[in-house]
Amino acid sequence: MDSSVSGILEGLHTGIPQRELDDRVAAALARGELTEAAAVAARELGVRAAERDRREEVLRALHDTATDLTGIRDVEAVLQAIVGRTRTLSGSDMAYLSLNDHASNETYIRKSDGVRTEAYRLLRMPIGTGIVGRAAAGVTSYQSADYLGDPEITHLPEVDAIVRAEGVRSILGVPMYLHGKAIGALLIADRARRAYPDATVDLIDTIGKHAAVALDNAERFSSIRGALERLGREQVSQQHEMSELQSLMALDRRLIETVIGGGGYAGFADLAQRIAASRVAVLDAADGVLATGPGDQWSARIAELAAGPLAQPLRAAAETGEPREFRTAGATFTLIPARTASDHLATLVLADRLPDLPAGLLERLSIFLTILRLFDRAAHDATQQLQIELLDDLLSGRDVPADRKRQRASRFGLRPSDALTVVVLAAPGADDRRMESRLRSAVATPRALIARYDGDFCVVAADDGAVAQRVHTALDGTATIGFSGPATGFDQLTTSYRQARRALSTLQMLGRTGALLDGARLGAVGLLLDAAHTLDPAFGPLTEIQPLLDYDARHHTTLTETAWAHLEFGANIARTAEELFIHRNTVRQRLSRIGALLGPDWLDGPRRLDVHLAVRVWKLSG
Repeated sequence: MDSSVSGILEGLHTGIPQRELDDRVAAALARGELTEAAAVAARELGVRAAERDRREEVLRALHDTATDLTGIRDVEAVLQAIVGRTRTLSGSDMAYLSLNDHASNETYIRKSDGVRTEAYRLLRMPIGTGIVGRAAAGVTSYQSADYLGDPEITHLPEVDAIVRAEGVRSILGVPMYLHGKAIGALLIADRARRAYPDATVDLIDTIGKHAAVALDNAERFSSIRGALERLGREQVSQQHEMSELQSLMALDRRLIETVIGGGGYAGFADLAQRIAASRVAVLDAADGVLATGPGDQWSARIAELAAGPLAQPLRAAAETGEPREFRTAGATFTLIPARTASDHLATLVLADRLPDLPAGLLERLSIFLTILRLFDRAAHDATQQLQIELLDDLLSGRDVPADRKRQRASRFGLRPSDALTVVVLAAPGADDRRMESRLRSAVATPRALIARYDGDFCVVAADDGAVAQRVHTALDGTATIGFSGPATGFDQLTTSYRQARRALSTLQMLGRTGALLDGARLGAVGLLLDAAHTLDPAFGPLTEIQPLLDYDARHHTTLTETAWAHLEFGANIARTAEELFIHRNTVRQRLSRIGALLGPDWLDGPRRLDVHLAVRVWKLSG
């Protein structure tokens, strides 16, 4: 084992096992060839390299699964490949596939991998009972970390006995659809407690979509062979059906080539436009335009419609997962949503009525658009990982060596001597890649970090003093933005981030969607609001002055502004009149009205502090 520094670097490059890397680092540390900080960094790099390798392995495995399943023509081989690949990719003790028998309202296990008992392999149960039955009902995915002790599941004593004999504790099931109808479920199970994360749910859901298409292909291929045999005996023309089946199989190959061959959304829109013989657009989950068909200049028009008359139908289609027609401004549109079991990913829009296409074709377009979005999301996450790690080093407040910050930040053109601004923005449902592109254009400097961090979009940029305003202008009210800066030096970024995050929380607490607020302006008000909201999530910072706000709204007066000025200038009537450019008697009249609305004690003791805090928050929020 080469435990020299060069040996460690070679190990990081070649991807040696983490235990061997740890041993090399420990040996080098003992000999004094590495500092403690360098050893920690080497171990972290090893862990992150292993994680990247795991993500790449999953992507390759999904690629191979899509290709292999499409090429298999034997139904039994397809089923065995499905459960085998599912068990391998999920790392579970067993995987199995159930199919629905709607005549008896039951679902039964058709193929399994890793199951030990015959009774479990032959299990049948009513649709809607247990996890198998719930998933097979086609409503949504379902999981339980302790199946036998889960009170939310409809239990059957005979089924529980079979599950107990198999030793199963945890189960996850996702429904499988074909032609808009639930045909069964794909499940994984473990003999120990296990909570399945969203990544695992999406993985099984993606395999399930591949499986439904592959199973359909295999059954259709068997149908073709039977049709050919009957042709010889019956001399009945089946050319139209055969052509349709072969066209669907050819379409699957073309869609797979588009998804895994790098055609992207433009390639998918091109293929969808040729298939449907209609203008098409691909929208993200926030209804932003990802692509339109080739030679089509209606991108601006579809963006306008998505923000206007199509907004509600798009939401309805996303919720139901079903294609739907909608007519507006003399035109008819068909909306085809793409979603996983738990998440709406995109919508394919056809500028026409539901086309008269072979059964299952629209569903195929939806399935492959879902797969394309999942592939794109995984690829984007991989490219963003480096920026996310650097943001964590700079913003988290962890004790990170200054040299490590400097070296990593230099890759993005950032220096410790730069004046840096931190911008945090909330844009629910926005497509990460499209938002990143808009932010990159708005920031107008290559010297910036832009990535999702701690659930929201985060920008750290070398600033000329106008970055936050340019971002706010570019997003045009579609995001709520808190910022702080510019401040010089990496050591100031943790404070700037906290101030920006506090400003965003304040705007969200006030319901000021689309607004911009400088966290440095909040001062003690921001700390008080943060603490109050932490202690009481239902806390409303403007409750104390709500009668003034309501009165001003109804009568077009400025009592709230008068209360703010009076408290800001020490309850001095002369200073208040000077600030508001009104006569002192007018101030007295307004103060009398304010007292009638808030109560005569609004300037006394603790009540005065509450009112002052509320009007200051109102003033800061614009």
